[in-house]
Amino acid sequence: MSGLAQPLTVFTSQKPFNDRNADDMKYGDLDEKTLKERFKLYQVSPFIDYCTYRSPYDHPALRRLAPYTKERVIEMLFNDMKTQSKAFSFVGTYKGLIARLIDHMHYKDGADYYDLQMNEAYRKVITQDKSNTSAVGTIKYILDRHNFDKYVLTKDHFTKPFTSVHLPKFVGWHSCINGLGISIHDVNSTEISIDSLVLNNKKYIAVIRFKGQDHFGLDTDDISKVQFNAFTFFRIWFVLQRFNKFGFKPFFTNFEAKITIAGEYNA
Repeated sequence: MSGLAQPLTVFTSQKPFNDRNADDMKYGDLDEKTLKERFKLYQVSPFIDYCTYRSPYDHPALRRLAPYTKERVIEMLFNDMKTQSKAFSFVGTYKGLIARLIDHMHYKDGADYYDLQMNEAYRKVITQDKSNTSAVGTIKYILDRHNFDKYVLTKDHFTKPFTSVHLPKFVGWHSCINGLGISIHDVNSTEISIDSLVLNNKKYIAVIRFKGQDHFGLDTDDISKVQFNAFTFFRIWFVLQRFNKFGFKPFFTNFEAKITIAGEYNA
């Protein structure tokens, strides 16, 4: 017997999905003066001056050289961004993910990004959380104690317990070096649903769907923080995205996972 007439959404984060009005989704909106005076982005790469299209080093021999083309400057900045990303992505299965995201920013004009590796990583984060405040543990706790013989399961049964739930995110020291922390430096929006619920002889099997979305983009608060502004990687990223001469579009990264749980209800 099915315990649900249709999939039940038990949690939706306050930050909405597909929020293109967020500051980290802006692009091409800042001029040279703002980048330099407000954010101290005088130079972002040792290979090229992003404003003059020349070498950042002043030498008589270099002054006689013609400036690079805009296309070549952009290529140099993206290449340097990839090189700099290796400081955050040098071990494990996911270390190549950030390079694919950088290429997506370069060539895909802001299109949404979807990657099976992200789904795999998201699932691991969810299933490896064995804390008392995990989302899966909280849902199981509620289902174990619900009397399906008397009451219909609704979102209201989850509202209060989910105020203290620890949502799945890519945090911790390992995420800082395996490419996940830099590829998905936060999970902006989360939706958790029970897709199906089968009841049989006081037992249940539930399929829980987690849907997550992050923004591959930087906002002004990000680049104002020392932990971002101190690194060449983020300085190049911010210039490529926000400088009005470049304006490469940020994009949404989408990932999901399905988790099956089982237990006895009305226990």
